[in-house]
Amino acid sequence: MQSGAEIINGKLSAPDVEFYKLANPELTASYTYLFKKPCSPHLAAREEGKEIDVNKIIEHYEQLSEDNDFVLMEGAGGVIVPLRDDGYNMLNLMKDLDVPVVIVARTGVGTINHTTLTAERLIQEGVNVKGIIMNQMSIGDTKIEQDNIQMIELMTKLPVIGMIPYLENPSSAVGDSEFLENIFSKLGNIMEEDRNE
Repeated sequence: MQSGAEIINGKLSAPDVEFYKLANPELTASYTYLFKKPCSPHLAAREEGKEIDVNKIIEHYEQLSEDNDFVLMEGAGGVIVPLRDDGYNMLNLMKDLDVPVVIVARTGVGTINHTTLTAERLIQEGVNVKGIIMNQMSIGDTKIEQDNIQMIELMTKLPVIGMIPYLENPSSAVGDSEFLENIFSKLGNIMEEDRNE
């Protein structure tokens, strides 16, 4: 399910996925729903006169899981982003799919509050949270960012499993396998551990 889709190479597609394919050209993207308006999925669906059927998403995920070694899903915005007009949200979907979750959080000012509240809600709801990836959206004060990471680990009791540094040219970085390995090696280990549990 993706909102903010664009016409790419003559067909409706998600710009994020096209970017991910720079890092892994063999990546297979699959959407249950694809909407043009760049907004919360519940509103994007309404604008196009559609209604999101949760059972259809679950069936699609189960099929993808059967056909692939692993399935990586990117959440739509935050944990409480609504997917339907009745308030069904990303958290509800995570629970219904019963999938492990990795939180992606920005590194700058305000992240301790946002990230801690997100982690607390997920854990409170019984979601299997594996850790946190920090995303440096802009060049900030390194001392503040490092303290944010330490405090988030202390307050959430979750590991920060990687940090994506600020990239002036992300397209060139995603083609650098050594760079990607340094950032995501811990994530791969966590996914493998979860598969073996």
